[in-house]
Amino acid sequence: MIRGVLIRLRSIADGVWRFLRETHIVRLAIMAVKLWRSLRLLSIALAVLVLGCTSLAGLSARLVFVTLAPASPSGIGAGIAAGLVGLVLLELCAVVALAGIEAVLQLAHDTGRHRSGALLTLATILAAAGAAGSLADGAALSVTAWFSTGIAAMLIAITGWFQRAYRRPAWRGFRDFHADVVEARHFLARAAHDV
Repeated sequence: MIRGVLIRLRSIADGVWRFLRETHIVRLAIMAVKLWRSLRLLSIALAVLVLGCTSLAGLSARLVFVTLAPASPSGIGAGIAAGLVGLVLLELCAVVALAGIEAVLQLAHDTGRHRSGALLTLATILAAAGAAGSLADGAALSVTAWFSTGIAAMLIAITGWFQRAYRRPAWRGFRDFHADVVEARHFLARAAHDV
């Protein structure tokens, strides 16, 4: 009897894991883990995306709970609504992040190494200017200032890595840009079907 209960619990756990594995946020997290050995900076960028999506979903769920709590004396209804909003926003944020990654990879494939580097440098300059503008407004403790500063710092790190990895053949870690883009697109396609 105990063995039958354990088998049922294991099948329930396997079903829950299969369900979670199909969500975009878990796919994003698994990609970050799988990239850790070969491309640590990109793995960290994906982990930051996962944390950003989780933070956005958590803040939104908290806002919904605080807004609905006075209308729900027991708090159960407000908690359920907040949980649903948090889960939906978490998944939507992950979908947008994955779509953005696919669009960037397509753009990199179509434009090549030099134009991709120039576009990345321009994006970094714009992000740094936006972060400096939000900090200059005196709102250093606002969520917008932290977010824009984090994005700018991440882009600066990725731009520096890009310059070394794809534009300096003498660097020990020099890589083939086209081969990396094709491999990344295959990696995303595999992750979309069997993570």
